[in-house]
Amino acid sequence: MKKRVVTLCVAVLLVTGCTAKTDDNVEKAPIDNETVEQTEAPVEEVIKTLAVDPAKFHFIADWLSDTKIVYVEKDEGLYKVNSFDLDTGETDTLYEEKSMIIDVLIHPSKQYLLLHTSDNSTSATVKMLSTDGIIQDEIEVASTELGIEWNDLNPSLILLTAFYQDWTFDLYLYDGAESDLVLLPIEDPFPKWFGGQQIAVGYVEDHPLDGGEIRLFNPTTEQWGNLGVDGIVYFDTYEHSLLTVKMNEAGDAHYMLSGLDGIVQSEWTLPAVSNYSEWVVPEVEWASGNTVFLRAPITGGQLDELSSPFRLIQVKEGQQQVINEDIATGFLRCSPSGLACITGPTAETIIDIQMAEERVWIDILK
Repeated sequence: MKKRVVTLCVAVLLVTGCTAKTDDNVEKAPIDNETVEQTEAPVEEVIKTLAVDPAKFHFIADWLSDTKIVYVEKDEGLYKVNSFDLDTGETDTLYEEKSMIIDVLIHPSKQYLLLHTSDNSTSATVKMLSTDGIIQDEIEVASTELGIEWNDLNPSLILLTAFYQDWTFDLYLYDGAESDLVLLPIEDPFPKWFGGQQIAVGYVEDHPLDGGEIRLFNPTTEQWGNLGVDGIVYFDTYEHSLLTVKMNEAGDAHYMLSGLDGIVQSEWTLPAVSNYSEWVVPEVEWASGNTVFLRAPITGGQLDELSSPFRLIQVKEGQQQVINEDIATGFLRCSPSGLACITGPTAETIIDIQMAEERVWIDILK
């Protein structure tokens, strides 16, 4: 049964008031030069540069390891999934595909890749590969656009949201272990896995911008549950961790990190930035269940009136550290160890977290 798309407030915030506020809770972490020298050489002495032909280059995907980055290029009629080693400068082709590769996801285990491919406007094919390029599974889904939510703990479980031309959608659960595709009774096109089995769904009873609650659906028992927390305007998950954002009385964004048991592990606040009637919540990049990276404003207020840039902040066990004072918009992916992040409009910059230094690692040939 097709469902009508309803936009929920999971990426924007709305509160009353728009007074600019400064973030006094974030301090730039001092760098212990002696410790850094022993553990990590400066970024300029470590990473190699990837030379790319703009006529062939397609996109950067993600980190495969702390030294290898996966990217896609088109060469001689084939889309190639390649890995580039920052230490050695070597490039390996992991897989070649005739159909267009729309996206590549890398599982947190770093054992599997998920390819979203298509050669027409009415269907998509999802292929799961091992890191040595062997196809483990493959499924075709009728859709004009496809949303993918991969289970962080069990790579066999994938949520697939099939969007159609009339703005309706169907949400499927694909269980690769059973080769079973099941239509789910969920009205949200963008749910998230929470743990190995539960699916977290944002539910807004009244106006979406007032926030809502998170409901949990167990696809095995088909039972619904509730976290018992309301006013949530944004949430994200990683393995057994749940990150929620609410607006506090001071008009700041209040972040709270908790586990499956509901126990709060850490919490912090950041200034909120408005885009007239909406408040934008920066996307979160997870390094572990208790460490995240995100872009954060120095002051709150109207987005188009801000005079200060966004900073890259690492939050570990609730403690905030400024990594970069002026982070570009666009791509943000951090290495498995959390020691480096790729950023920039075309993913051209690598930031060394320990040294708080950045370098352009892609050389676009002319």
